[in-house]
Amino acid sequence: MPGTVPESPWPETGGEADMVRWGAATAVLLVAFSSPCLAAAETPLATGTLNRPALCGACHQDIYSMWQKSMHASSYSDPIFRVSYMNAYLETGGEARKVCLRCHAPVAVQNGDLDMKSAASRDGITCDYCHSIAAVHLERNEQPFELKLDGVKRGPFPRIESPAHKAIRSSLHAAAELCAGCHEYVNSRGVAVFSTYSEWKAGPYARSGKTCQDCHMPTMPGRSVRPGPGTFRTAINLHDISGMHSSEQVRKAATVKLISIRREQPESAVIEVEVANVGSGHAIPTGLPTRKLILEAIVSCDGREVNRAERVYQKTLLDEKGELIEEDHRAVLFAQSILKDTRLLPGEHRTERLVVDVPKIGSLSARVQLRYVYEPMLFKREKISIEMASDKSPGTQF
Repeated sequence: MPGTVPESPWPETGGEADMVRWGAATAVLLVAFSSPCLAAAETPLATGTLNRPALCGACHQDIYSMWQKSMHASSYSDPIFRVSYMNAYLETGGEARKVCLRCHAPVAVQNGDLDMKSAASRDGITCDYCHSIAAVHLERNEQPFELKLDGVKRGPFPRIESPAHKAIRSSLHAAAELCAGCHEYVNSRGVAVFSTYSEWKAGPYARSGKTCQDCHMPTMPGRSVRPGPGTFRTAINLHDISGMHSSEQVRKAATVKLISIRREQPESAVIEVEVANVGSGHAIPTGLPTRKLILEAIVSCDGREVNRAERVYQKTLLDEKGELIEEDHRAVLFAQSILKDTRLLPGEHRTERLVVDVPKIGSLSARVQLRYVYEPMLFKREKISIEMASDKSPGTQF
């Protein structure tokens, strides 16, 4: 069985018994010196603090390699976040730190390092942080997560044994509430900026018992831990936690179907289109209200494009002056009200009617497409090169 010393090739009979015992002892020593997990058993993970991800990765190699590619790992270093955070910081005199870092740098908040001086604070959403969560209190807006830094790692599976740390089954780690601590946010003005959890809870996925983890962390082949003592699983949960940053995940969320195109008047046509949220347990798009879906119909007459029409699906927020919010950090901090919300709810099929001007005569055709659109602000490296002065040698005489 995985995690045990292999049986000796020598039968335990007669004078060979000592050789068997010597071989088994040697195998134990070899495993002990070659397995970081056994080394970890001799030097347990620290308690009372959060261990860094690379330490977890010494044993949980497959999971760690996936996590490294995730948005959780880059939650603080992501350039989109960094631009928004810089703007939020400057516009609030630093007060936005607690709001932004609560989810993007939770280790920093836990350790009181809001100036991000420690490298550990910049690790993102880490293994030990998530697996130390003992409860989620959504009513506590400033800090919904309750951590227990007692050396016990919490996860969704029963009967877990490890030489490196204690482990217990946590039903919370298979529940949507674990994700809700960050993916549900009501700002200080009472506006639900992120409502992903509420959208899921009110929809068909919650009623059928399908959670966030079922879609975003499905099981796949892989080693839960490298071979050695302890519990060994050959299936692991996907830890890159694919979402809107995955084109594959985005594409399977919705469908679009052209129903008909017909003339309503000699110089106008009606296009009927069905759009549907078929693969998302929450409204689409979700998360930051600056994200949107755009349905576009391209109309042609006798094979030549003559017009276009579109429909936008988005949660639209206003600030205290009644002005439209178009920047991520301002949506989080300064949204005063929701002007409208036209997003597609989970399982929703919606028929849209688009009217366009067309030539009086000719055969009409149409093509429709649904696009996910997000236009964040980004830092961009620019090369600035200014010639300050120049000189040259005189021509050589021959």
